Amino acid sequence: CGEGGCGACTVMISQLNLLDNKTIEHRSVNACLAPLCSVDSCSVTTVEGIVDQNNKPHPAQERIAKMHGSQCGFCTPGIVMSLHTLLVNKNKPVLAGMEDCFDGNLCRSKDVF
Repeated sequence: CGEGGCGACTVMISQLNLLDNKTIEHRSVNACLAPLCSVDSCSVTTVEGIVDQNNKPHPAQERIAKMHGSQCGFCTPGIVMSLHTLLVNKNKPVLAGMEDCFDGNLCRSKDVF
């Protein structure tokens, strides 16, 4: 869409840290706003790419599904990818970090009812 208003197209961008050339940085971005040239030399992971080798969903996907965490499902891929990126960066995130990771995601389910 090129507007970045909902976060449904969130992907994880992974890139070698240019300062130390040792660590990999992971960040969530709205795919609709990221120019193709901005992901040169990066790894782009989509929601389809976080399943394991046996095609088993990522734990974030499983928990959202089991706990009825989505209603219409439009925002779910973006929320899953934001959470996945947070968990890749921090094994045990704190609540404030979890809240911050969802800043770019918008669920419109409440507006419908």
